[in-house]
Amino acid sequence: MKDKNQVFADLKDFLGFGEEDAQNLKALAPIFATHGGALTDRFYEKLGTVPETAALVEGRVDALKKTHAVWMSELFSGDYGDAYFERRWKIGLTHVRVNVPPHYVEAVISFLRGESEKLLVRELKDAGLVAERHASLLKILDIDLMVINLAYAAERVDRLCNFTGMSKKLIQRCIEQS
Repeated sequence: MKDKNQVFADLKDFLGFGEEDAQNLKALAPIFATHGGALTDRFYEKLGTVPETAALVEGRVDALKKTHAVWMSELFSGDYGDAYFERRWKIGLTHVRVNVPPHYVEAVISFLRGESEKLLVRELKDAGLVAERHASLLKILDIDLMVINLAYAAERVDRLCNFTGMSKKLIQRCIEQS
């Protein structure tokens, strides 16, 4: 596999994520600073309705809400370089280590896509502006999801290496030859 930071750069390039997207996201920061807490509350309410995810967050919702607020504020920071990538990578590793099934990470991103669009329609009112800024938000959410999924894959390869005693290079070769 390529260097993970290069993969991050390649993803941004492939999606066309650039300075205009960064500016669009920074422009959304005040909206999400005001309404992000309610979005986070709905997100954790949703997680609480699913037995599998409810068990993962039980007794930790307040702390997790604070972490989610930091994650969300970083979405709108305007800085999407290597440090951003590293924080997202750590988020992915944390999700793996606490056994969050990856399909729930994907479901959460889908939830945030839908809820953010409703929020932008309500707050911005201008359909063209909503479309432009929401497109940038979708790109960064997808990039976050891709990085988190890459962290899942890397951690799973590491676990397989530890379990089998096989080298990472051999396991990656096996995966690539399948």
